[in-house]
Amino acid sequence: VDRYSWDLLLNEVVALRKTGSGMANHVYAIGYDKHSCGNLTSAGVACYYNSTWQDRLASKFKEQSRHLAQPLHMVMMGRMMTSVAALCEGHNVFLSDTDVVFYRDPIQYTFRETDMMIAATRVKPELKKWGGTFFTDHPDQYFTLNNGVVFYRSNPIMQHFVISLAEACLKSLKGPARQFDYDQGFLQKVFNKQMVDAKLTLGPTSKFSDPVTYRLNTRNLTNTVGECYDCHYGTLPWPSSTVVPASPHNVLKIGVFPLTRFTSFCWAAPGFNESVIESAHALRRHNTTDWGWGALPNNQSRVLYTHANCVDVGAKGYDRFQKKRKWFRSVKSWFA
Repeated sequence: VDRYSWDLLLNEVVALRKTGSGMANHVYAIGYDKHSCGNLTSAGVACYYNSTWQDRLASKFKEQSRHLAQPLHMVMMGRMMTSVAALCEGHNVFLSDTDVVFYRDPIQYTFRETDMMIAATRVKPELKKWGGTFFTDHPDQYFTLNNGVVFYRSNPIMQHFVISLAEACLKSLKGPARQFDYDQGFLQKVFNKQMVDAKLTLGPTSKFSDPVTYRLNTRNLTNTVGECYDCHYGTLPWPSSTVVPASPHNVLKIGVFPLTRFTSFCWAAPGFNESVIESAHALRRHNTTDWGWGALPNNQSRVLYTHANCVDVGAKGYDRFQKKRKWFRSVKSWFA
């Protein structure tokens, strides 16, 4: 978080508390200025800021790329390194951007059998370097597997994965000046490239669900809420040459959070805005029923989360984050 986004994180935490999620009591922010961390700490959210650590991240980035780090480069460096440290110390990690609001506890949707549970966002074909055609039921649609909402389970293969990812990210920063990461997305692009290169395919979990009740009906995929009709699941071999000893026979198990019950880019399809607003109202009313797939009249479903990763052409600093605040307020999702 920084001086433009700390209140967005606070909004996310307040909403999480309303869902009853235990995660709300275990939020740890990484701050990139002392003032933002102070504001969050005053509001009861733990925040870490250390200027020496930041300088070391910036120095490593410049050493690899021969360029000065931009703000989002610093965020990705920090996110990458803290994830490695936390997972290798045995902690499960749920990473979230500050511009997200959950209307239900996301942990309840994670599959117990997966190593990773991640969000996926549709992108246009011209942005295919950010993603791939992973989904068997959307074979021509590009998606980016979005590190802005991802759960990592601490186990040996996940530790291998994040260390390998960090190594690949740092290597990606080297190269000719024309290949420099000017759009500040190296972590996202390297993550998705690895999945494309490994030929990841993700199938719909509706195939493992009861067609009438929409409940999961397999022992191989389970979660707390008992349903995830619009989720997806896949596996891929994940050998690691980075971690010693290498593990050539491991399989990485990946789940994708509900693909239909969320919206992104500060945008919603016609009629979907009303669903987002009703979900926000239900959260304010502490409504704990009818949140499953098809649980509302006429087989409608509530929205589970929104991600305000707006497309900001030319917007920087305060203006960029102000657009996100306006989106949340427009869908009655400003809780801070």
